[in-house]
Amino acid sequence: MNNVTDISPDEGALYLNAKEAAAELGVSLPTLYAYVSRDLIRSEPVPNSRARRYRAEDVRGLKDRRTSKLDEARVPPGDTGYSFNSGQPLLESAITLIADGRLYYRGSEVVQLAAHSSLESIATLLWDCAGDPFQDDVLPPDLPDLPGGLPPVDRALVALPIAAVADTTLFNTTPEGLAATGVRIIRLVAATIADRPPSSEPVHLQLQEAWGKDAETGDAIRAALVLCADHELNASAFTARCTAAAGTTLYGAVMAGMAALQGSKHGGISRRTENLLHDLSESADPVEGVRQRLRDQEPMPGFSHWLYPNGDPRAKVLMRLMAEHRGETETFAHVTQVIETMKSAAGIKPNIDLALAALCVTYDLPRGAALSLFALGRTAGLIAHAIEQQMRPGLIRPRARYTGPTPP
Repeated sequence: MNNVTDISPDEGALYLNAKEAAAELGVSLPTLYAYVSRDLIRSEPVPNSRARRYRAEDVRGLKDRRTSKLDEARVPPGDTGYSFNSGQPLLESAITLIADGRLYYRGSEVVQLAAHSSLESIATLLWDCAGDPFQDDVLPPDLPDLPGGLPPVDRALVALPIAAVADTTLFNTTPEGLAATGVRIIRLVAATIADRPPSSEPVHLQLQEAWGKDAETGDAIRAALVLCADHELNASAFTARCTAAAGTTLYGAVMAGMAALQGSKHGGISRRTENLLHDLSESADPVEGVRQRLRDQEPMPGFSHWLYPNGDPRAKVLMRLMAEHRGETETFAHVTQVIETMKSAAGIKPNIDLALAALCVTYDLPRGAALSLFALGRTAGLIAHAIEQQMRPGLIRPRARYTGPTPP
């Protein structure tokens, strides 16, 4: 088995050859091949060669788990060291890659996509559509009036099952049919968040108009939606996949994923971070406010991400955009003070939750808009995961590690 070959410089960040992978793990080549056979490391053929290459993220992830299951720099907060929280179970997906501090949608780096893409074009990419399903004037079915006073994401969760019952094309599971259903779902969620009738207008423009903002703010909203569109197998995507694998419709999978997304340990962090930034930005001394929270050992949501030890690239994009367009405002100056104080005092950097919250306070968006942007953007990814999972046979059925009393 000739698995020892050089990897081109462009591929070096993503792949290792056999010698490099074995050296990284401190094992022999036969042991490396055994890890591959147990699906712990992905290997792929090198183009125009009999050799194979190995995913660097798999090798390093396995190395980290073998070295210390409780390594806090690599394991999410609250992890007990069990493999389910440390990257297991592993599911194959062609949608999103997170590697070496970068995020890719189907091989395209998100930092570059966020510069000009709309959420609609990103959805088309994530769903792997042959054409543009958004070019048709496909709208969700008419809905009765929803209960008043509901927060935007709750309005979406109320509207989705009603729309599912009224959607007469729901069970068209051809690629074109699924894409058309996805379009209706995104436009429905956008309408409920904007609290206006469904429209085929780009969703960032719908929010811009509904919130009474200028084109510059609309462009910031567009970038935020693109950056939130997917993030591999997070809690909401995994929930959507489990639901889709059980045979539910796209509406059901999105409902399940969005319910998980609202949780206080997932998308709900955006809401908490937004509230915190409002309080700090309105205080006389934001820096002292941060330091006091650190002294009191109170949580500071919106900072650090275990997948990005050198900083969340999504946050960097939004913060750079705000610096260019709102850098002279007092509100952005306060946000910057909060970020710099956390870097110097705690050594941690902002993540996407902080950046979304900063966007909301800097552009004076409606209170709660951080979670709304997160949920609307992520709807595209939930649909992508549901479609991909529906194409595969069988349930997602992990086993439990029993810890109860021993039977007699």
